[in-house]
Amino acid sequence: MNSTATSVEANWKGWLYNLAFFLNGLLVFLLLFGDRFVVPSWMPFIGRLHPLVLHFPLVVLVLYAVWVLVIEKRTSTRWHQDLADLLLLIGTLSAVIAAFSGFVLSKEEGYEGDTLLWHQWMGVAISLISLIWYGFKHYLAPWKIVSKILAFCFLSLLLIGGHLGGNLTHGEDFLISPIPFSTSEPTKVALEDANVYDDLIQPVLQQKCYSCHNEEKAKGGLQMQTRELLAKGGKNGKLWDTSREDLGLLLNRVHLPLDDKKHMPPKGKVQLTDDEVVLLATWIKAGSPFDLMVHTLSETSPIYQYAQNTLGGGRVEEEYDFGVADAGTIQKLNTNYRLIKPLSLSSPALFVNFYNRANFKSGDIEALTPLKDQIVSIDLSKMPVKDEDLKQLAQFSELRRLILNFTDIEGKALVELKKLARLRELSLSGTAVKISQVKELASFPSLKKVYVWSTSMSPNELAQLRNEKKISFETGFRSDTIVMALNPPVIENDNQIISGKTGIRLKHQIPGTTIRYTLDGTDPDSISGLVYSQPIVIAKNTKLKAKAFKDGWFGSKNVDKYFFKSTFPIDSVQLITKPDVKYPAQQDKTLADGVKSDNSQSSGKWLGYRDQDLQAYILFRKPVTAQNVTLSMLRNVGGFIFPPTKIEVWGGKDKSNMKLLKILNPTMLDEKTGNVENLVFEADFQSQELSCIKIIAKPLAKLPLWHPGKGQRAWIFMDEVFVN
Repeated sequence: MNSTATSVEANWKGWLYNLAFFLNGLLVFLLLFGDRFVVPSWMPFIGRLHPLVLHFPLVVLVLYAVWVLVIEKRTSTRWHQDLADLLLLIGTLSAVIAAFSGFVLSKEEGYEGDTLLWHQWMGVAISLISLIWYGFKHYLAPWKIVSKILAFCFLSLLLIGGHLGGNLTHGEDFLISPIPFSTSEPTKVALEDANVYDDLIQPVLQQKCYSCHNEEKAKGGLQMQTRELLAKGGKNGKLWDTSREDLGLLLNRVHLPLDDKKHMPPKGKVQLTDDEVVLLATWIKAGSPFDLMVHTLSETSPIYQYAQNTLGGGRVEEEYDFGVADAGTIQKLNTNYRLIKPLSLSSPALFVNFYNRANFKSGDIEALTPLKDQIVSIDLSKMPVKDEDLKQLAQFSELRRLILNFTDIEGKALVELKKLARLRELSLSGTAVKISQVKELASFPSLKKVYVWSTSMSPNELAQLRNEKKISFETGFRSDTIVMALNPPVIENDNQIISGKTGIRLKHQIPGTTIRYTLDGTDPDSISGLVYSQPIVIAKNTKLKAKAFKDGWFGSKNVDKYFFKSTFPIDSVQLITKPDVKYPAQQDKTLADGVKSDNSQSSGKWLGYRDQDLQAYILFRKPVTAQNVTLSMLRNVGGFIFPPTKIEVWGGKDKSNMKLLKILNPTMLDEKTGNVENLVFEADFQSQELSCIKIIAKPLAKLPLWHPGKGQRAWIFMDEVFVN
């Protein structure tokens, strides 16, 4: 009986050893000829198991090696040969499995450089040495000096291999960086000497972002370790864009749901705090200047407050005579596009930042009135705030700082803000205020500083303001030797959906500026574009592009907006196929709710499909005589959102009597295609009575070879359908 059991045990141990031997041979072959190896579509799952499986062989092999080191003599009762053999065999087999999964993972985008190469060879060496050790275990008794030298070298190899793996995943010097080499307090930079990027922004990026975006591991082709690399961006474009509502790629990824694969930092890693998100957003909104110094900012600036809490510097915080706001109320009023935070950990004072122009409405200000006795700072930069909204802002009696940069105010109601007895700082840059209105600010009781650069005021008028004694007017830098670019013109119409003839209004804050525009999708220039002089009347689907020009200035960037004609209100929509759970929007209501989304995939207003076709019925209670169906969709190359490969439009009297009206085959994208754009697809057909329309849109099955997600399925996003 014992001989049978021994034979069975020997058989399965031999089988496991032979399996490990075969896998090691395969591993060496793959490592030598890895450049020719293409990972099949089903195999990336094995690679992504690497972080899970690698710790087991590490622990087992370290345990075995340490056991060998502590056994001092042949007769030791602490050495159990059978258990030791089993431990080494398990370590040998699991080591080659971990090495193989690591090899597969290395084929994914973002892993490169010498560190990866050394880590791969270390992993193979660990696997081969453990295999050889097991094969010669009868000749390497643990009490022999050769075994102890081998165990010591093997432990060193495990330590170095683990350190290199940590560098790939967590950045340089991962293993040793947490070790304190000094018991003294780290030197803090004084606020007077602190640079916003070097002392505030970069430490956040180092802690939360560098581990995936460094020289050795550049996810998305993005490296962040220098100013130049950070400004350059990665394969998906630059990290920030102040012309976008969401301020660009960086903050878009930060605000994605935690379970979204594109959320940054990835799930499982230390996330950005709310204060850090506000810090990044405020810095980007300010133009992402690398040379900005903390001491030049207002004390109520979110950046200044962050610096004060982070760097210290001996500043004494203002004492407030009001109580702390209800935490539940703050939590209730916080949204994805309106952030309310205390100025510091122990302060009852609150500041408010607004982020998304497309989602903003006047009621968002009024909604803050339960906190009007605690809010001391409000940032409404680039929001569509109008003069009539200033009356609501005048209710916030504790307000010390108000930022209205590049809003739609004209200055007619600035006098309303005189009610703010504690207001010390007001920013009106990029607005249409006039000098007569600004001079009235001198009567405000506590106002000390006003920002008025890039307004409609002339250089002579700005010179007058700079001579004012009571208030410090910041008018911006001007030089006759430097040519600057104009800001883009403003398209005043917020609603992109029109039902009849509609006048489109354009404006620019700088007097004497010429606005040129086109309606055919081409870019306007200083010669061929139409000159804007009065509202542009449109009555059909139209893409408006506009650009500003002025002598002595560079022309502005283009601004564009698509206006959708909607002749027949849709009575109801039935989604035949359900959207992906990540992007459900408002389900059936989405395609006919008359609400256009912005170009952010995280707006919550897009229906997203990936694993199946988008299919929907558009229904009318009474027949309509239609000849056009327009679909509003999204392209976001970095977000894997592509045009459909095929669109079918069917129509008829009811669901049972349908005929094909139109097939569209959208042009596929190439490497030169812009990253983000609202796409419009128009299906024209012979005029006929319809009560039911069926739409089918097919996602791209495999992303092209030039895309970082090559071979994966693409998304399609749709938010509105219009029938004309």
